Amino acid sequence: MKKPRTVQFAAAGACIALMLAVAGHRFDSAAPAMNLERQVLYNWLALIFSPASFLLRLNDPDGPIVPSVSFAAVAMALNGVWYAAARHVYLVVAQPAAARASAISPALAAATGSSSSLASHRGSPSERLADRYEHCLSAEQAATTPTADTELAVLSESSSR
Repeated sequence: MKKPRTVQFAAAGACIALMLAVAGHRFDSAAPAMNLERQVLYNWLALIFSPASFLLRLNDPDGPIVPSVSFAAVAMALNGVWYAAARHVYLVVAQPAAARASAISPALAAATGSSSSLASHRGSPSERLADRYEHCLSAEQAATTPTADTELAVLSESSSR
């Protein structure tokens, strides 16, 4: 059974929070010898990828990064919810925008009156590049292959000899 994408995003968020909690625990065990650049890098990574663990530490920023197992569990749950909500917001914003773009393209093609402008908007950039390459190859091949008239002329010339 395939999991819904929102559940996969939530699980990814929880895993990221868990990995950052493990890294934070390792930093806590080496606290006296911890490099300041590493702590700044960790804080930026936590802010970007696990905002729940970053926000939970705002009350005591100089304290331990991961004070307890329950802190890590709460951070994982909140980060999973954060990723699921981000996926849901993305779907709410991106799907209507994609639907509007697909609705505009046929109207644009009808206004210009050419079907080639519609074809240029379809597919990914790599598909469009492959189509152009195939078109160039077929045009080049048509230019180099002899036509039926030239073949008849060559045949009639060889038969007259």
